Formats: sequence, C-alpha cells, structure tokens
Amino acid sequence: MSDFKLGIVRLGRVAGKTKYTLIDEQDIPLVENYAFEARMEVDADGNGAKIFAYAFDIGKGRWAGRPLHELLWEKHRGGIAPSFQVIHINSVTVDNRLDNLRLVPVGWSPKPEDVSSKQREQSLYWLAIQQVPADPVEEQYLELSRTRYYNANGELVEEEECSCTYYECHYPPCSLIERRLREFNICGRCQVARYCGSQCQQRDWPAHKKQCRERKRVLALESEPER
Repeated sequence: MSDFKLGIVRLGRVAGKTKYTLIDEQDIPLVENYAFEARMEVDADGNGAKIFAYAFDIGKGRWAGRPLHELLWEKHRGGIAPSFQVIHINSVTVDNRLDNLRLVPVGWSPKPEDVSSKQREQSLYWLAIQQVPADPVEEQYLELSRTRYYNANGELVEEEECSCTYYECHYPPCSLIERRLREFNICGRCQVARYCGSQCQQRDWPAHKKQCRERKRVLALESEPER
C-alpha cells in the first residue's frame, strides 16, 4: 500500500464550497491536456441536484467539455452505448476512480439504503479530502473563491437566488446535496455555510471558524435605501 497513489484535482467552487475530484494515479497525466471544473445538474423531476466533474480539452476549448466519469470510462473500458450510462457506485459523483464507476442501463438507480452514511464516511474519497489543506490562494484572494450558483434548470446565474439555489454540505468530505431547496441548516453566524446536519457542522467548525464572519455587522454598514 505504500506505493498506492491517487490524484486530487481542484474543480473550483459550486453549491457553496470548493470541490475536488478523485482520480487514479494512471489518470493524473490528464491534467496536462485538460482543464477541470465542477458542474451542477438539477433533476428535472424535482429530486434535488448532483455535482459532477467536467473535463475540457485545452486544445479544443470549452465546447469540447464532457463529464469526467464518461471520459475515463471510454478511455479504459470502451464506448458507452446509447441505452447505458456510467454511475458512481458509492454515490459520490466526484469520486472518479475507475473502481467506483459502473456501466448500467439508463434509468437505473441504487436504492437509498445501498449507501449508508457510515459507508460514505469510510469511503476513500472522504478520507482523501480530509487531508486537503485550506487553499492558501483562496484565503488571500477572496475573488477567486466566488461561488457559482445554478437555478432550478441547472443554468448558471450571476447571484444567489433564494428561491432556486441548491447547496452541498459545507464540510469538505461530505458530498450530500440538498434534495429540496433550503433543506440544509445554515451557519447562524455567517449566514453562508450550510450543513446536512449538526455532526458535519461540528466537524467543520475548526476550519470554518477561520473564515466565518458575522454577516449582520456587514449589512449594518450598508446605506439605507432611498425612500
């Protein structure tokens, strides 16, 4: 196991936090020819949203972007028939290790109990992301940590829209995302970070407290609207 290596690629911020994707050592060279980012896909039937890693061929531009899990499957396993799709076995949609990918018929979905919270916390993705230090570039240049927001149609919007923005749990290793708008609890101090439960909020506090700021104090400095 001493020679066991994985790649952790930064995807940028989406759904309220910085996202990363996990890839096998053999796929690390992809970073030389591809750019990566996180994209949110909203379920048209109202079942929340999911975040995926997208890869863009640097030589072709953004129009050539595609889901990273499909790119990796075709690279190592072959083509994907029209009636099939590639899914993530552990339900962590940015864990793109080949062992975590499976080809299934379109429309197939695992039972909710197939992946328990305990299994998720013991997953390789969870353990790997806990080792990622705070991004020093983000801390110094706040404009680079700007969060991307998506509306109910999965379209990128300029600012947060209270009625149609989904969030992922702010605790880095946790990949749970809201199934309903405004489902997660919000940090009472900064009014920005959102958590799927109190356990993740408590685990994230040692890191979050360094950036957490009282939002009300900032709003109090804003000028009153003209009457």
